[in-house]
Amino acid sequence: MTKTRAILRAIFGVHHHHDEAARRRTSGRSVMMRVTLDAQHVTPLRRALTRDCAGQPWTIRIATLPHTDRVQLSLYLPKDAVNGAIQQVTRIAPAAQFGHLFEIPDTPTDGWRDLLRATSWAQAASALRPAKPPVKTSDDDGETLERLLSPGNVLLDTDSANRAALFAQLGAFCETHYGVPAGQVIEGLNTREALGSTGLGQGVAVPHSQIEGLLTAVVLYVRPRMPLDFDAPDAKPVSDVIALLVPEGANTMHLNLLADVAQRFCDQHFRERLHACGTASEVCRLFSNAADPADMPSLMPHPAARGDTPGARLRA
Repeated sequence: MTKTRAILRAIFGVHHHHDEAARRRTSGRSVMMRVTLDAQHVTPLRRALTRDCAGQPWTIRIATLPHTDRVQLSLYLPKDAVNGAIQQVTRIAPAAQFGHLFEIPDTPTDGWRDLLRATSWAQAASALRPAKPPVKTSDDDGETLERLLSPGNVLLDTDSANRAALFAQLGAFCETHYGVPAGQVIEGLNTREALGSTGLGQGVAVPHSQIEGLLTAVVLYVRPRMPLDFDAPDAKPVSDVIALLVPEGANTMHLNLLADVAQRFCDQHFRERLHACGTASEVCRLFSNAADPADMPSLMPHPAARGDTPGARLRA
């Protein structure tokens, strides 16, 4: 656990001392931290954080884990409160497990806002995926990435010169395989992109739209041969594209899928394993395995080993 605390402090630049500058009150949340612990520890932890974060904006969201006495907490904290939160978690619940943890940009792009809004909605609606993928029913609002992503929808080493060319390829694919006019898909993606880049940073983009006439949700994973400029918040080109297309009016499904993307792609280990997949089948198998929390790899990043810098915005 000491190593875990050191890793988290290294990522976010937090230290033991708390001078007045470090203790200044902030007006926004900058870090999201996920922790899994026994349900009995939630109340004392909430009280401790309420005391420690007095005067600062913070949020705790709770999701029960099926068939266990444990819960998953999503903590939205000011960056300078992370050190204290780590200490409180390890003091109150020594067996706690740290999961997804990432830094939110100071000025989030619209793509980030989409994911944060979707994640918040999913938490509030208790839309936590069960430990095993449920049997498909007629309720398409329960669709998830691993259900919708098939080897035929995994496009590796595509020749896309730029974002416009990528959208044209996605449109042509949907016209061929789903009977939706390519122009309609392209228009939907461009309309959404005009509101703000769907690039998230760290080489990830999630272009998405609701498409009139589309009868089923479509998920595509695209890995361009050459990374594409997507106006991402960290200015890095995009090498991982998850395209989400849903029927017009399918708001719940849309939010569920965006929340699914947020949960996966904020995990650095998942992204690294994804890049190691050489075939479409391997990509789908990774998405399927990651759907079960018991099969998820350790989510703690190792900055020194992986060459990360504290300034990176999309974190595990």
